[in-house]
Amino acid sequence: MSVQDDLSRVHRAWILSELSRPEAYPYPVERVDVEETHISLVFLVDGYAYKVKKPVNFGFLDFSTLERRRTFCELEVVLNQRLTDGVYLGVVPIVRSGSHLRVEADGEIVEYAVKMRRLDVEQTLLRRLQRGAVSTELVAALASRLAAFYGSAARSSEIDQWGMPEAIWFNIRENLEQTEPYIGTVLAPIQHRWIGTISERFLRERLDLFHRRVAEGRIVEGHGDLHLAHVFVESESPPRFQIVDCIEFNPRLRCGDVAVDLAFLSMDFDHHGRSDLARWLTLRASDALDDPELPLLVHFYSVYRAHVRNKVNCFRLDELAPESDEYLAVRVQAERYIDLATSYLIEPARPLLVLVGGLSGTGKSALARRLARCLGSALYSSDLVRKELAGVPPERREYVPYGADIYGPEFTRATYTTLLDRAAIALAEGRSVVLDATFLDRAWREAAVAAARRYGAEPWLVECRCPADIVAERLRYRAHEPGQASEATWPIYLEQRARYGETMEPVAGLAQLVVDTAQPLPLVLDVVLARLPMRERL
Repeated sequence: MSVQDDLSRVHRAWILSELSRPEAYPYPVERVDVEETHISLVFLVDGYAYKVKKPVNFGFLDFSTLERRRTFCELEVVLNQRLTDGVYLGVVPIVRSGSHLRVEADGEIVEYAVKMRRLDVEQTLLRRLQRGAVSTELVAALASRLAAFYGSAARSSEIDQWGMPEAIWFNIRENLEQTEPYIGTVLAPIQHRWIGTISERFLRERLDLFHRRVAEGRIVEGHGDLHLAHVFVESESPPRFQIVDCIEFNPRLRCGDVAVDLAFLSMDFDHHGRSDLARWLTLRASDALDDPELPLLVHFYSVYRAHVRNKVNCFRLDELAPESDEYLAVRVQAERYIDLATSYLIEPARPLLVLVGGLSGTGKSALARRLARCLGSALYSSDLVRKELAGVPPERREYVPYGADIYGPEFTRATYTTLLDRAAIALAEGRSVVLDATFLDRAWREAAVAAARRYGAEPWLVECRCPADIVAERLRYRAHEPGQASEATWPIYLEQRARYGETMEPVAGLAQLVVDTAQPLPLVLDVVLARLPMRERL
C-alpha cells in the first residue's frame, strides 16, 4: 500500500468519524446515517444529504487534491440540475472548528460537500422494484422522460469523439486492465477474455454503424451512471422523476451514445431479475427516439455496463476486511455482475441440461449458481426442492442421519422427480437448465439423459471432486453459514463415499466433465465454460 493510500484512508476515517456526530451540523440533528461507495461518503441528516468525495485517484477519476474535489463538487451540482428539480442545493465547506469539524461554518476549510435535499429512498426504482411497485406504464413514462432529455442534451464535435469506436474501445480496455488483478479470485479467465475478444470483434465488424451513430447526432452529454437506485419516483400520477448522481468526474464516461446510457438502466433491470422491464424500457425508448438500432446497441453496451459494476465492486473489496459480512456481500455482487456480462456475450449452441453433481461438500451449489447465471439458464437445487416438498423453511437446519426422514428413499425419489419435471418445463420452452444435486444414483443420471433427449437438449454432467480434508473444512464452515439450505455433514459425506465411491461411472449419452473444486471457484468455472458448447450472442 502506498503512502497516498494510507493518507487517503486516514482522511476518510477522520471525515467519517467527525461528520457522524450530530453536533457537526448547523441545525439540530437527531441522527446521522452514512452511506459509502468506493468514491464517496454520504451523510444523511433529517431533510438533507451531504456528499463528500474521497481523496482517491483511480486513473479514470482523480479526487486526490482538495481543489479538485471542490471543482468536481461544483460541476456535480450544475450537471445534475438537468434531470432534477430543487434537489441539488449547492457546495458547502467543511471546516476545522477547535478540535472538531463542522459543516457550513466559518474556519479553515478541510473538505467540501455537495448539499442535497434528501429524497425518500423508498421511492427509488430499486426499492419500488423490490416491493413489486414498478409497472410497465411507469417504465414507459421514464423512457419518455429520458428520450426528452436526450433530445435536448448537449451535442458538439468534442462530445462526438466519445461515440467513436476508438473511444468506446478505450473504455472497454480500461475496464479489462483494471479488473485483471481479480482474475482467478472473482472473474474466471475466460470471462475476462471473452469481454475483450467479442467486444473488439463487434466494434471492428460494425464500424459503419458506430460512425453512422455519430453522423445522426446520437452522441450526447448524458448521465453516465443511470441505474435503478439513482431514479426517484417523486410522483406517479402524473409521473415525475428525480434522476440523481450523474458522472461529473470524467466526460468520456458521461458522454456517448444514448444507448450506452440506457444500457445501464436496462442491465440493472436484468440484474434484479426483471428482463421484461429491461426490454420494455428499450423498446419504448427506441420508439420515442425513432431509433430502430437502439436494442442491438443496448445489448452491446450492457456488457460494458455490467463489467463496470463488477469493477466497482472489486474496488470496494480492497477496502473491506475479508472476514467481514460486507466483504462477502460485495463479492457476491461482483460475481453476479461479471456473470451477467458473460450471459450477454455467449449462450449455449443449443439447449443444455447440465447436472452439477458429486459428493456433498464438493462445491456443487456455488458452481451451479455461477454457471446458471453465465448461461442465463434456469437453476433448480435438490436441497431447496426437498425442503419445499417437506414444507420446511430452506434455512432450517437439523441433524438427520443418512437416509432418514426427508432424506429417505421415497422423499429422495420425489425430490429428483420434481427436479426433472421442472427441468422438462424449461427445456420444452427452449431454455437451458442447470440442476444442482449429487446425482450419485446412476438411475437419476439416466433419467436426466432421457429427459434431455425428449426435448432435444444436450445433457452434460459436471462432476465435482475435491480432497476429503477440504470437504471436511467446508462442511464445518457450512454448519454455521446463515441461510444455507444443505444439511450435509461429515458423516453423511463419508456414508456417500462408502456407498458410491469417489468417482461417477459414465452413462451412455451423457457428456461428462470432471472438475477439481479444490481450486478457487472462478478457475473451476473457467474449465466448465471452456468445455460447454457455446456460441456468441453479439
